Amino acid sequence: MKHLLSCALFICFIVIFSCTQKEEEKIDKDQIAKEVISRYEGFVALLKSGTTEGVENFYSDDNGFYWVEDGQIQYPNKTALLASMDVLFDQVKSMDMRLIGKRVEVFNNNTAMLYVEYEQDMVLTSGFEFSINGAMTAQMQKEKGVWRFLIGHSSTKKERGG
Repeated sequence: MKHLLSCALFICFIVIFSCTQKEEEKIDKDQIAKEVISRYEGFVALLKSGTTEGVENFYSDDNGFYWVEDGQIQYPNKTALLASMDVLFDQVKSMDMRLIGKRVEVFNNNTAMLYVEYEQDMVLTSGFEFSINGAMTAQMQKEKGVWRFLIGHSSTKKERGG
């Protein structure tokens, strides 16, 4: 009888445990990578258009948002970043941006890491021209079905000694 009771308890434990196990989330990494790249390409297209109207939709409203430039937190929140972009784009006559390389690492259905290398040419309304050869890494977060930048880092490429 003891063995029967032990066996019954063991079976109950297995049934309860298997019912409470969270079903593994199915992740289509290729599809998510395509979505993230497409979203980034939309961001670049907006910047190339010469306006920042609508750019706020590419950045997360999450309180954890911040952006790093060349190793320092330059924008501690979304408001500071958008204000800086408005000031810059008020002075931009034209901008071109070319993606050199891109990579997406998918963590789950709502989180991915984006890495891109780019070349950017800008002409200011003052006539001053400059080019940036840079790279960006951003944690992307899917919010209400839309991929947004949550935490990012952009930097210019430095000459390295050989």
